[in-house]
Amino acid sequence: MLLLAAPAVFADIDVAFAPHPGAIVPGDAAFREGRLGDYYGGAPVVLVLGYLGCVNLCGTTLSGVAEALHETGLTPERDYRALFMSVDPRDENARPEHRQGWHFLTGAAAASRVAAAVGFRYYYENDTGQFAHPAGFVVLTPQGRLARYFEGVRFDARELRQALTGAARGETQSAWQRLVLVCFHDPLAGRNTPAVMMAVRITMALLLAGAAVFAWRHWR
Repeated sequence: MLLLAAPAVFADIDVAFAPHPGAIVPGDAAFREGRLGDYYGGAPVVLVLGYLGCVNLCGTTLSGVAEALHETGLTPERDYRALFMSVDPRDENARPEHRQGWHFLTGAAAASRVAAAVGFRYYYENDTGQFAHPAGFVVLTPQGRLARYFEGVRFDARELRQALTGAARGETQSAWQRLVLVCFHDPLAGRNTPAVMMAVRITMALLLAGAAVFAWRHWR
């Protein structure tokens, strides 16, 4: 189901990412295809949640993620592992999905645990037989810790490459960093507006100036 709306609308229907940066995503979550932890330990994990019967949003998001991953120039399985996880119990009996460079996991109970850890809020609509859910994906460190959120359906390859290389080193995104990026992020274009870069530069300059003043007062 396609849900690209203003934050106020998301709040009304409780469909959005509730960020938990730095949280551990349970590796013991067991799917039909194996445990989530089986994909930890080697490279960062790109995790997309949705469901196979989603004819609009999930396919668009998956294509956007795949395109951005390709444009990073990184190699799947060596530099990252790409997972699509279904929250729909109907997919547990579906024919296994195959897409080059991707792993598909089915098992609604396990996916619910992962969704809670990630902060992926969704619900089932009885009238339509579809799930309402946000658009985007997350990056996990090789140890299964939440490193970065990407929201929308189009994504900047340079930002994604930086997120993956950072996650490989165990770096995670702070809540403050995510707030700044979300405030200036264009979810359709998949990149930050020029204002975000100016805001980051100004903030960093202020932080450095504050640190210099503190050091001067402490050591004088």
